[in-house]
Amino acid sequence: MTHPQANSATPTLRIEGVSKSYGNTQALSGVDLTVHAGEVVGIVGHNGAGKSTLMRIIAGQDTPDAGAVKVCGVAIAKSGSLIRSRRAGVQIAFQELSLAPTVRVFENTAIARPSLRGWGWRKRARTAISAALDEVFPGHGILIDALVEDLSLAQRQMVEIAQTLVPDIASLSLLILDEPTSALGHEQADNLLRYVGILAERGIATLLISHKMPEILGYTNRTVVLRDGMIVGERPTAELDGDSIVAMMSADQSSEAEVRAMRRELSGEPEVLTVRDLNEGSLHGVNLSVRKGEIVGIAGLDGQGQQALLQSLYASRRGKRSVKVRGRMAYVTGDRQRAGIFPLWSTGQNIAIGVMRDYARAGIVNGKRERAVVHEWTQRLVLRGGPQTPVVDLSGGNQQKALVARALASSANIVLLDDPLRGVDVETRRLMYRRTRQEAAAGRSFLWFTTENAELAECDRVLVMSDGTVVSEFAGDQISEENVISASFSVGS
Repeated sequence: MTHPQANSATPTLRIEGVSKSYGNTQALSGVDLTVHAGEVVGIVGHNGAGKSTLMRIIAGQDTPDAGAVKVCGVAIAKSGSLIRSRRAGVQIAFQELSLAPTVRVFENTAIARPSLRGWGWRKRARTAISAALDEVFPGHGILIDALVEDLSLAQRQMVEIAQTLVPDIASLSLLILDEPTSALGHEQADNLLRYVGILAERGIATLLISHKMPEILGYTNRTVVLRDGMIVGERPTAELDGDSIVAMMSADQSSEAEVRAMRRELSGEPEVLTVRDLNEGSLHGVNLSVRKGEIVGIAGLDGQGQQALLQSLYASRRGKRSVKVRGRMAYVTGDRQRAGIFPLWSTGQNIAIGVMRDYARAGIVNGKRERAVVHEWTQRLVLRGGPQTPVVDLSGGNQQKALVARALASSANIVLLDDPLRGVDVETRRLMYRRTRQEAAAGRSFLWFTTENAELAECDRVLVMSDGTVVSEFAGDQISEENVISASFSVGS
């Protein structure tokens, strides 16, 4: 297959004015970017900056609301985008693996690459994936007849990446790598990044998303910084260091006086939640404490154990030696559709499920008291429609309010917040911030995982997690987006 790569006047990638929103969330806003043949461009930005959305649009897996995308002169952002993108030579390896676990390695390759199918497909698929693995990851030790579920995470990541180079490297014009080394060891990561350099010599452009600053600084020609769906910085990587990249990523919006006024020093208050050397699943030696009336934020890049921690703590109601809870806990999920709302119930019923225990005697619920507390929290959180409205008729923001109301209406003195405001509109966020502060002032404690650094300004202390453990803690004036980003990205390590 041929494409216009040979025409040096035609950029490998040109993005003009691309915007994309999902409901109330503006994922991208007027993005412009040009990438030429043989360039390796680092893409950095914190959670929710718009990196993955932009990559999906380039790969033709999503369509922008406005703007244009061209790969080697071929328009991508239109009907049939995925096919157009592939034909233009775009391949993408996501951090979230797409392999089918219950089939063999070479069979996954055949599934992913229809051109390998037909008579003799097994031999062609085996040859193709074996050659790609050998070229990118020499000494990989992967059996191509093995079931994917029997491979280690690093081996699965290698297969995912190698499949982007199958079946014909000559057709590749743009390679997109989304956190490709997150599961790889040092030797494997070095092999991959060296291979990216080989591709660059062949005129193939690469977009590299990575939270590891040494990878961005050591292997890219240019660095592009995204924040809040916009490109806020774009410079030759040789002119940058880790601190300057972090500075471009930061956007503290609250004034120093406002932030100081909100935070409190609560070292004299008793601990209501204590965790000592928690080792469970992906968690390794977690230590933390939460005091009465304290709001403790949990930060860090996605997938570093934050959600696993909250779920483990909530399960500690059944007793864990490493976790001490003084009181009751409530849990608010950010995944309202899958694990939050009861879609066949009314708004009031969705709230009431959290307070039934508090207003029951001998198994009989005091309906009057239950209705009163549901009405109270419906009013306090300004829930549209009232308690009788079917919860599925509410907007996403109001559904999230109902989940928060369920927790705050209960007698729980500790509330675990699992990124509850992801995708929620600004007005709802501000209301939630005020209510959280009011509840904390009244003595309720919060452990709040958020992927939005701006929300950390609402916290009295912030814990940063990486690789299943707490790696940094900030309090008072130390709480800043720049400090959190530096800890999350391990600048200088």
